[in-house]
Amino acid sequence: MKKLFLFLAVAFSLTSTSFSQGYKINIKVMGLSDTSVYLGYYYGKFQYVTDTTRLDKTGKGVFENTDTVGGGIYFIIMPNKKYFEFILDKDRILNFETDTTDLVQNLKTKGSDDNAWFFDYQKFIGVQGKLMEKLGADFTRLKAADNKDSLKIVEEKMKAVNKEVTDYKEKFVNDHPKSFVSKVFNASREPVVPEAPILSNGRKDSLFEYKYFRAHFWDDFDLTDDRLLRTPILNNKLDQYFNKVVPQIPDTLIAEIDAIIEKSRPNKEVFKYIVWYLTHQYETSQVMGMDAVFVFLVDKVYRPGDAFWVSDNVKGKIIARADKIKPNLIGKVAPELILIDTNNRLVSLHSIVAQYTVVYFWDPECGHCAKETPKLIKYYNDVKDTLDIKIYAVCSDTSLTRWKKTIHEKKMEQFINVNGTRSAEGNFHDLYDIYSTPVVYLLDRKKRILAKRLPVDQIGPFIEFYEKRPLFTD
Repeated sequence: MKKLFLFLAVAFSLTSTSFSQGYKINIKVMGLSDTSVYLGYYYGKFQYVTDTTRLDKTGKGVFENTDTVGGGIYFIIMPNKKYFEFILDKDRILNFETDTTDLVQNLKTKGSDDNAWFFDYQKFIGVQGKLMEKLGADFTRLKAADNKDSLKIVEEKMKAVNKEVTDYKEKFVNDHPKSFVSKVFNASREPVVPEAPILSNGRKDSLFEYKYFRAHFWDDFDLTDDRLLRTPILNNKLDQYFNKVVPQIPDTLIAEIDAIIEKSRPNKEVFKYIVWYLTHQYETSQVMGMDAVFVFLVDKVYRPGDAFWVSDNVKGKIIARADKIKPNLIGKVAPELILIDTNNRLVSLHSIVAQYTVVYFWDPECGHCAKETPKLIKYYNDVKDTLDIKIYAVCSDTSLTRWKKTIHEKKMEQFINVNGTRSAEGNFHDLYDIYSTPVVYLLDRKKRILAKRLPVDQIGPFIEFYEKRPLFTD
């Protein structure tokens, strides 16, 4: 039996393009009486409660709604949070009966082929799941005992169970190709990779399996069917594809995102969810360089006005955020800074001649800076004789006296110390998206951004890695 955490607020519309109408669901739960049960549905990674009914003394109750409700996988939740799933699609008058001793194994339905098939599958998979659980425990025990012969037997049994499940689904799809259950089975399927071809050197293509898997990952998923949005499958597929299958390189991700957005455009609900998912993923990403993906999404969807579900006010804020970070994306030439030094002379960032330039935004009264600044001083002193590197230290403190005093106390005189309160080239906060300190940018000799928001102790390792795999060859 399953347990579920409930989200009680509805954030998305239930509108569907297929079989959109209300429902009447008659249920009977043996073992329950005079209590409330709930109707819920999936929406991407979320689960929502959409309706409730009270069972009478005999365990009978009715969910009824005349509003437009989209098809998908729904569930009925008991007072103890255990639940069972069912299909809501073209059949909108449904009859279910079960027993609290085992909600799934005791499920019965009348008048709905999809649910009769779906319940049969759930019962089958429940039995197979228990078998796999036992085999898994045997596998762990035998592995610990280093019993290789018995371990091999258990492995073969586990493979046989998996094959039974695969064969069950394939047979069902062949027998009922137009059923929504078949669409669910197909959508959850992963590509079956054929034998790798032999290369001219006589060896198998070692990259073939990955390339084929990636190229065919979405083959059996219909991105134009919003019923699949109301299942757990779509969000899981998005997670797997964009976090585990596609290389975590901004340009590669952007190409894949561009393709999937275009494939989902014919269905507004799927399009909306995928854009929301991707926007949230990359706007909040802590991985350096992924802000480029967010900027692409803004230019692709929000700026042209394709995000129809977003208010003008919110859209304006999203575009403004993208515009703020666009000038300092990885690979771009860093915005010029012309700031005063301790002798009140203007010093240009772009005039600095060095293989590497660290732009260090700091504040004398910043607690985190007090920890990071000594690390940067030590790192610079350790490498200055062997590495062509300069530190352009931008202080945000408006007190020039306190700034100069701190430079002397911390022995920062070897840095190119400038103060950001007086500028001949714009506000450094806006140019470099500085909303807190300290912040580190690493630039190459042409002042292109190699890294940003690096911890000080990662500057050295990053440079070592970069010199083995340079972003630029010129």
